[in-house]
Amino acid sequence: MRTWTATISAVLAAVIWTAPAMAAGSYQVSACNTAPEAANNSWAWATNDPARPSHYAQHINCPYLLGGNGGNADQEGGLSTTDALGLSSGAEPGTSADWTFTAPAGTTITELTYERYIGQTLDPRNSWSPALRADGAIVPGETCLDTVENGEACSVGGPPGTGIEPARITGLDAHELTLGIICQAPSGNECVTGATQHQVWAAMYGATVTVSDPTPPSLGVPSGSLWEAGAFHKGTESVAVEASDLGGGVQSIVLSVDGRAMETYNAPCNFTFPQPCPSSTGSQTLSLPTTQLSDGKHILTLAAVDAAGNQSSVASQEITVENSAPPAPLGLSATPTQTGGSTFTLTWSDPPEQVAPITSALYQVCPATGSASCSAPAGAPATGPATLTVPGAGSWNIAVWLGNAAGNANPANAAHTTVVVPAPQSSGSGTGKGSGRGPTTTKPKLHITETLHRSELIVHVSGPPTGRVRVSFTGRLKGKITARGAKTALLKHRRLTVRFKLRRRVAAHALIRISARLDHKAAATSTLRRRHCDLRQRSRGSAGVA
Repeated sequence: MRTWTATISAVLAAVIWTAPAMAAGSYQVSACNTAPEAANNSWAWATNDPARPSHYAQHINCPYLLGGNGGNADQEGGLSTTDALGLSSGAEPGTSADWTFTAPAGTTITELTYERYIGQTLDPRNSWSPALRADGAIVPGETCLDTVENGEACSVGGPPGTGIEPARITGLDAHELTLGIICQAPSGNECVTGATQHQVWAAMYGATVTVSDPTPPSLGVPSGSLWEAGAFHKGTESVAVEASDLGGGVQSIVLSVDGRAMETYNAPCNFTFPQPCPSSTGSQTLSLPTTQLSDGKHILTLAAVDAAGNQSSVASQEITVENSAPPAPLGLSATPTQTGGSTFTLTWSDPPEQVAPITSALYQVCPATGSASCSAPAGAPATGPATLTVPGAGSWNIAVWLGNAAGNANPANAAHTTVVVPAPQSSGSGTGKGSGRGPTTTKPKLHITETLHRSELIVHVSGPPTGRVRVSFTGRLKGKITARGAKTALLKHRRLTVRFKLRRRVAAHALIRISARLDHKAAATSTLRRRHCDLRQRSRGSAGVA
């Protein structure tokens, strides 16, 4: 038997290996020394002589280590098959043993990169044929047959560690590859088996097979909350889908938003098997945190990718994301339904240009000062108005916030206004001297007088010597507020005057209510009533400390 020092010089000069470039629609399957952990899951050994299988021997020594780890050094390294030793009879014509790689249905073997050592000795008739075959036909240049009496040994690539490059065979178009030995003796003769060493052998130390898979996978019909059209989407939602492939199997399913991959299901694939990935994924669920997206419309897409990188047809769906609550309502105001009363009418306007329509409103009453508890939130129409009653005399803060069709509402987005309910007037007028009740405190009061001259509302306020007074008015036509205004001024010498310009229609027909508030200490209201088209008389009301 030749040593590797001798056989290196016999390497096929025409076989030069370069790193293969993977083309779209192809994948690679590796075995033995080229596979992770030197595994072999793709080449299967078989003999066509089931009656006398002992004529052939198989050996699996992965990884192969230089120096040999089998019975006959290099001949039994890696994946190898040999004739049996010490038999009284030889192998019959046509019998064979080999290692076979079979491509999955619908795929084709196009390339092989491998290291092998095949040979025969003491076979003057060349009855043994060790070779690499594609679909049963010997691959040109991949055999060792000559007329030399002692036969020949051929190496391609050599065992790992010898420094010889692997061989690369391109241009294949086969469904099956075999590396092995076959007896091709004439009918009536036998192929001689070895006595103390092998007569014929075929050994492969590592192989990488390139498989062409031109067929893309199939994608099922998606389902789940994320895939629902016509709804508003928020939080984390999911979609379920199944993919299948009859070639190399399904490698992944990708969920993208606006063309950007957001979530991927990766199937369990092992590229040491001829079909590396499962033919079907079963139903798989992909989840998407919609908080990673802006509010508004987005395009979802789903696609499956097979082991060869082929992509399925794309499933597409448009969704609308709304994770935000509406902003605060505009122009919130509270108007008492009667002078000095504790019932108020709230009015506001909804902010424009919302993704999800505003469908509801909530309000809550809290003390403006002190530690008393707030009322429970109560519902109101989305655009108002709302009528509420505060618990009693004092200063109260009213908050109003909005909800939308996506179910979002946030009290942090509330608008606020403050109302003051005056304390009831005491019927006693004593100074407290000798009464036994202690001294009384005089409460500051405000008084309002107003006139309407043409389209100008003139409001006169009288009260304490000094103080900051906020004067406001609302005008209503047919129950709707058509005008409002407010100004703040300082009392000087117990008096101040504030003027408001009105539209003619408001001045002529509207019911106008005026209120004045002194630093949350006193308040007064008044309502103008017609006498004739240019002069109205108020129906005054005044209140003390709230």
